Amino acid sequence: MSPAAAAQLAPVTSRDAPLPPPAHAAAPLAAVPSAQLPIGTLPQPWRTIGRHAVLLRLTPDEQARLDALTHLNHFLAQEVVPAMRGRFERDAAVATPEDRDQAFDLLERDPRYGIWSELRRNSMEVRQQRNLEAALRQRDELAAACRDALASAEAAATLELDPTFTAPDYLVKTHAHLLPGGYLTDGGADDVAVGAAYEASSYAVVPGRSGPHSDGAGRALARWLVARFPDFRPRRILDLGCGAGLNTCAVARAFPDAEVIAIDAGAGLLRYAAARAASLGIRNVRWVQADIEQVPERFGGADLAYTAIVLHETSHRALRNVFRSCHERLAPGGLTLHVEQPPYHDRPWFEQCMRDWDGRYNNEAFWSRIYELDLGDELAQAGFERPRIFEDRVSAVPWNTDPRAPGKSEDYGRTGNWQVVGAWRAPA
Repeated sequence: MSPAAAAQLAPVTSRDAPLPPPAHAAAPLAAVPSAQLPIGTLPQPWRTIGRHAVLLRLTPDEQARLDALTHLNHFLAQEVVPAMRGRFERDAAVATPEDRDQAFDLLERDPRYGIWSELRRNSMEVRQQRNLEAALRQRDELAAACRDALASAEAAATLELDPTFTAPDYLVKTHAHLLPGGYLTDGGADDVAVGAAYEASSYAVVPGRSGPHSDGAGRALARWLVARFPDFRPRRILDLGCGAGLNTCAVARAFPDAEVIAIDAGAGLLRYAAARAASLGIRNVRWVQADIEQVPERFGGADLAYTAIVLHETSHRALRNVFRSCHERLAPGGLTLHVEQPPYHDRPWFEQCMRDWDGRYNNEAFWSRIYELDLGDELAQAGFERPRIFEDRVSAVPWNTDPRAPGKSEDYGRTGNWQVVGAWRAPA
């Protein structure tokens, strides 16, 4: 291999280094947009959510409650967090933490941290519980809307549920994000309550900064991919851990000629995703109930296999299985991409504590561990060649550019600034 070719395949460790495509020319990093929506830190009201046939209908009181919670969290992020950071940095200058546990001990001396943490968790619980209550109240209406959306033979064929499927224990036992019952809640045929509640809560948590359809990660991934590898045209795409299909639909729109196979464990989520996609006019997705740790061989070789903000909700063992499954199911020359929150690594102690809050108090059992991992190394262990593994950054929405209220502090774990880790499978 020539020196020039070797340099092109070098692993990426910074934004200024080239990505390593084995078969597709890469555009300059400057060509990749860093943002997609002309909004900044101000919360978007519930009325701005994207509409479709199976969307949860909230009463005016319920909408007002969500809007109030979003502004509470905006205040916490933009006013309370900077004050906590100032106190922490002064204390750390006197007694420098040696690890994250010591940093937390230092942070917890500030009485504002306890108030901030309690309000943040309480607002999450209220959002999740109230949205699920609204979805259960509308269960029959939502089920009817789902049936109508999937009434045609073409639409019905996009949904592939497996009545014999058994979900992994870690999903059954973990109710991530404080969602009562977790993602696997299923009331039987036509039930989509968990999906409706999930979309409503997703919009409110961010709030609205991920776009009207809460698909910021999917749009960011697709836009980054198109900008960086403009001649890469995947024909078969695997979305592993698609959930309610919010990000899946963004990818499907970006690649309308591709067949997208969206896989998840939750039947209720998949019913909702299929009905939602049909309502939005998206026809190129198959919604399949299966285990993302063992993607069925019947789907053949994929050109692209990705996860979007999924890995932090898988166990370490499951993550390794997902990466191995990606390697096994990719066609030669195929690409795997994984969008996640940035790793802790050498980030300042205060930021690590802020990001680790979800792992400690938001029922994210695997959060802390994944952000300590070297995902590039995990891909190598799954069979990808190290020279074909890369890292980069991707952003969906600017968090500090709204002229009405410029951002003072990133709302860690809620802002669309992510890491993307990927690898090309060797050509045949």
